[in-house]
Amino acid sequence: MSIEACIAHAINSDLDILEALPEIQDLPLEELEQYVERYVIQVQERLYSSILEKGSRFITAKDAAGLCATCLESGIALPAHMLLKMCRTIIQLSSVDAQFVAENEEGTSLYYMKIAI
Repeated sequence: MSIEACIAHAINSDLDILEALPEIQDLPLEELEQYVERYVIQVQERLYSSILEKGSRFITAKDAAGLCATCLESGIALPAHMLLKMCRTIIQLSSVDAQFVAENEEGTSLYYMKIAI
């Protein structure tokens, strides 16, 4: 999987938006979607640039803690336990060869996956 896809999946599965942004509980409902969307995009961009600049060696070494520390040093302001979980997901998925095949009527995506165990 590409790093972009790994990051997107990690954000989707591991980012707890209420824990990362407790202030959203006080936002008016009409501002909530745009605020969260901007934040998620910002986290995605920062993770991507951090991994490209300093993190590829940790992915190669399958070192989630090192990748997490690098991301924290790069200014990604997430709770450490959450970021570590995301880094584990990114590393795990980076070794998966997956290709999008189709989407069914319910909107579920179908992928072809090749995994080395």
